[in-house]
Amino acid sequence: MIEVKKLYKSFGSLDVLHGIDLVVEKGETVCLLGSSGSGKSTFLRCLNFMEHPTAGSIAFDGKLLGRETGLHLDATTYKYDERELSRHRASVGMVFQQFNLFPHMTVLQNVMEGPLTVKGHARRDCKTIARHQLERVGLIDKSEVYPSRLSGGQQQRVAIARSLAMEPDVMLFDEVTSSLDPELVGEVLDTMQELSSEGMTMMVVTHELGFAYHVADRVLFLHDGVIAEQGAPEDVLKNPKTDPVKAFLSGFNNFHF
Repeated sequence: MIEVKKLYKSFGSLDVLHGIDLVVEKGETVCLLGSSGSGKSTFLRCLNFMEHPTAGSIAFDGKLLGRETGLHLDATTYKYDERELSRHRASVGMVFQQFNLFPHMTVLQNVMEGPLTVKGHARRDCKTIARHQLERVGLIDKSEVYPSRLSGGQQQRVAIARSLAMEPDVMLFDEVTSSLDPELVGEVLDTMQELSSEGMTMMVVTHELGFAYHVADRVLFLHDGVIAEQGAPEDVLKNPKTDPVKAFLSGFNNFHF
């Protein structure tokens, strides 16, 4: 579903990603771990072209995006057409740490907005799609409520439903539980686990190691803009082989109950 080759990303003189190679299979759930500043969120944003890669290729479902323009180090550079990227973004759902719901719209209107304005579906069809996705995340009873009346966990589940309403091929999650109170984290992770079990292709930036261990098909650990280690959760989380991963995981084991 996703094939990345020699992906580089720089912001001026700051080099964030250093030639990442990755293949994600259809229906696979991949969790990205790593310390702050390791490049996790930048990598995810490149996949959705919220950030344009400095160099390297990105293909979705066998379709390469952009056209070749030259070379950067050992990687090909590309120029991107905004119309092509708009079509691409419509097929890739992304959920952020912040919910970014429209406060003046009800929950139902928030979920309807994408299919209505981006895809141009009829309002009646958009309402049907939105109600289905709210049912899917367990919030159909909140359809006529405004976001300010919801808990943080409920708002994040609405944000997930809003992305699902676009009928994406891939879902990207960028630390979606990090701003939630602990008692609200579980309801969001349950929704994500359900999506994974349904066969949605997912890439998840997270510090929720339990979720990564029990739900992910594969875990990647990013360190200084490269994949330092990857493999099955059992291998990476319980038997890490590289020093950066060992050091990162030791911080989660300092306190025992």
